[in-house]
Amino acid sequence: MFSPLEQFDVIPLIFLTIGNYDITFFNIFLPLLLIIIVLGLLESLYINYKLIPSNIQYVLESVIEFIINIIKNQIGKEGFIFLPFIFTIFIFVILANLLSVIPFGIALTSHLIVTM
Repeated sequence: MFSPLEQFDVIPLIFLTIGNYDITFFNIFLPLLLIIIVLGLLESLYINYKLIPSNIQYVLESVIEFIINIIKNQIGKEGFIFLPFIFTIFIFVILANLLSVIPFGIALTSHLIVTM
């Protein structure tokens, strides 16, 4: 790594040409795939909740309670229908930002296409 700004470079990794279509996988795809897998595992672990919570269940319940308080304060009780959507976006942004702190990692949330 020659420059601190190299974490913002988008580098093509795999080129596929199928007929008239060009499919290219960039270096942004790998952390996105990792985040989606971790998010799916976290949400699937929460489905099997118990009366006496495990450590993971306690952390997820605390995060959900935090998001519920934000929704209650900002939107009101009518906003509870958006809880799964807001929870998923919140966890995705947290994981993407934590992944970009790792040395030689890629800053996913700095790219406009990921933000959209």
